[in-house]
Amino acid sequence: MFWMMLGVFGPILLIGFFFARRQDRINRAMTEMEHAPPETGYVGPHRPGPS
Repeated sequence: MFWMMLGVFGPILLIGFFFARRQDRINRAMTEMEHAPPETGYVGPHRPGPS
C-alpha cells in the first residue's frame, strides 16, 4: 500500500518541490536586484516615460 501511494503522489510532490525551488531562486535574484549598489545603474526595460 505504501509503494502504491508513493507511486501516485511521489511524482506530484517532486514536481511541486522542483517548481518551489525554481521560484525561490527567482525571488532571491529579484531581491538582489532591488538591493543592488547605486553604481550598478538601471537594470530593466528601457521604455519611454509619459510625455
